[in-house]
Amino acid sequence: MLADLRFPTDAIAAAPGPLVAVRRDAAGRPLAAVAAQIIHRPVTDVWTLVSDVKSYPGRVPMLEKVDLKGDRVTVKLKFGISLFSVTFSFTAAVEAVPEKSIELTHVSGEPDRLVLRYDLEPVDDGKATQVHAGITFEPDSLGWLAKYFLKNHPEIRYGIFPGCAVALVESMRIVAEARGRA
Repeated sequence: MLADLRFPTDAIAAAPGPLVAVRRDAAGRPLAAVAAQIIHRPVTDVWTLVSDVKSYPGRVPMLEKVDLKGDRVTVKLKFGISLFSVTFSFTAAVEAVPEKSIELTHVSGEPDRLVLRYDLEPVDDGKATQVHAGITFEPDSLGWLAKYFLKNHPEIRYGIFPGCAVALVESMRIVAEARGRA
């Protein structure tokens, strides 16, 4: 579902920021999104960041804690809402193709049906990396508070997946490019 949402390299390179594609259901509701951007670092540098799942907290917004055991990862998410926060956790299978892709696929927990994926491709004679970062999950699986907000503010649903996809690609771009300047 995520690997087929792609932009041409020329379009990504010409864009002033991330490009976003959204997959919708028959009723037009968003199901998933992918954000694409060029990161001005070689694929080996970007791969080091995206494959280091244990270091996602502090890099990727809302990820508070990650425990990796073999090909399984348990992730604790924390959403701040006004005066309080809500936490969720999920376990995902991790499948990686070195310097090409990494995908976390829901096994248990909340949010249900989560898939988080990064796809990398070297560009500019290997000096930069084209990154597609995607996400899908079931927003209605996030408990009563999310259900309340989605019921009373259905417009929120349209920003969830694009916002998450942009956060995924931008968080890695910021770290990768900062390391390149250091």
